[in-house]
Amino acid sequence: MTKKTFIIYDLKDKTNAERTAILRKLYDYRDKSNYEYTYERKGIIKKDKIEKTRKTVLEIKNKNDLAKIIETLNKLKIKFDLAKT
Repeated sequence: MTKKTFIIYDLKDKTNAERTAILRKLYDYRDKSNYEYTYERKGIIKKDKIEKTRKTVLEIKNKNDLAKIIETLNKLKIKFDLAKT
């Protein structure tokens, strides 16, 4: 049985602009220009190793990914809790 770590993060005290910027850093998103160009922007969360189980809950299976996400959440000043199974 593999050990999993859950990160539960909180964005309640952030403005809408801050939430959007944070979610764009975490997850992939598509950026559209006024000239019909689209760009695929990559986030730090890789979909094959990290699963978004609920709106603000991440399931992480790899310790290297865990360190990277914790570092990013601390840099963005996001409150979070860890739960291990």
